[in-house]
Amino acid sequence: MLAAMSTPSTAADWQRLAARTARKVNFGWWVEKMLPLVVGGGVAGFVVIFWLRSRGEVLGWQQTGPWAAGFAAMAALVAWLMSRARFVTRQQALVRLESRLHLHNALTAAAAGVSPWPAVPPRIEDGWDWSWGRVSGPVVLAAACLGGALWIPVNLDAQEDLPSIEPQAWQQMEQWLEQLKKEEIVPPEEAREQEEQISELRDQPKDKWFSHESLNASDTLKEQIQRDIQNLAQNMANAERTLNALQNHADQLSAETKDMLVQQFDEAIQGLQGSDMKLHPSLMKELAQIDPKNLKSLSKEQLDQLRDSLKKKSGSCNGMCKNPGFLGDGEGEDDALAAMLKMLQEQQGGEREGPGKGSVTRGPGTAPVTLSDDESRFGTGKNEAVTSTDMSRALPGDMVGLQDGRHEVEKDGFQPRAAGSVKDAGSGGDQVWKESLTPEEKAVLRRVFR
Repeated sequence: MLAAMSTPSTAADWQRLAARTARKVNFGWWVEKMLPLVVGGGVAGFVVIFWLRSRGEVLGWQQTGPWAAGFAAMAALVAWLMSRARFVTRQQALVRLESRLHLHNALTAAAAGVSPWPAVPPRIEDGWDWSWGRVSGPVVLAAACLGGALWIPVNLDAQEDLPSIEPQAWQQMEQWLEQLKKEEIVPPEEAREQEEQISELRDQPKDKWFSHESLNASDTLKEQIQRDIQNLAQNMANAERTLNALQNHADQLSAETKDMLVQQFDEAIQGLQGSDMKLHPSLMKELAQIDPKNLKSLSKEQLDQLRDSLKKKSGSCNGMCKNPGFLGDGEGEDDALAAMLKMLQEQQGGEREGPGKGSVTRGPGTAPVTLSDDESRFGTGKNEAVTSTDMSRALPGDMVGLQDGRHEVEKDGFQPRAAGSVKDAGSGGDQVWKESLTPEEKAVLRRVFR
């Protein structure tokens, strides 16, 4: 077989062929570790690029190219570190060549200087061929992911078309303001100012609508509008009731009660004028022109129409705020008027001395409790001792008695005595020495002294 070779054998040729084989093998191991990283990077790039474009970012190859190149360089380094353990040397490549060419260790022996180098055959096959489908598939997939992320159309308005949930307080405040404008309770410009504040809250990014700051501001604005509506309702109801009392019950009222009603009407008008939420100018103008001391200048139809307008609008405001204790919607109006007149009569009667004269419209005739000019003497400032001779009812801690006395002090001085001597020998059983022993000690003595 060696004699049939026509190419002269040289060491340089075989070393060159061994180096080429080693590079081919090592590059194959590197490609094997590189391809999974390329596929993973392509999928991750598709997700990131498509998400950024859906958020309104404008991206192209100019922006993504440097990032792709940087990732490719990093993946190549990682793949080289992962595959370097399987790299072959030139000597191992020679062994592969002689095994594939059936040279029977001729190359290994020639490299060791034992035998001459064999002739180089015209066709060298190391047994490793590239599987281009397996190699190019992951690369094409990664490129398709990047290209699709850049070229797939993205509808930026899709997110805006989706129904969004707003805080409930905004819708409720807008309903209140719309009803106030529709029923001409407040002027349009007054409602517009409140709507602008709601619009400022709505102009925030949607991800901040339900934040703590946004919800706190919404609740504060809602409470402010609700409080202003309640003040309008209360002042309009007070004005209507005072007009009703002055129009229909003036003959039954005293001069002082009429003055109180006039004062209440003026306070209601001042409350409407000074309210943060202004009343509609047309209704406010009619109320300002009324002189509660001279209602005869207006016809009964005009007063009834004005009172009916105040009653309806105050009731509408009450319905918005859901105030159950409010009587401005016509229900219980007679009871509210009677209670107001009774309160005024009581306030008026409280300024007089003596009992009142009971009647239908002047309150009860019972005499109020008054203070006397004479001091009541019940003897509460006098201290008296309490004694008891029944000791069977005494409780622990009760004082039995007090007694003055002195200590009996022995006047004879202490005299020194001899140690061990006893002045008093005792009497009776004390003359005999006694010792108290424990049961154990007694048992020991019984065993010893028998």
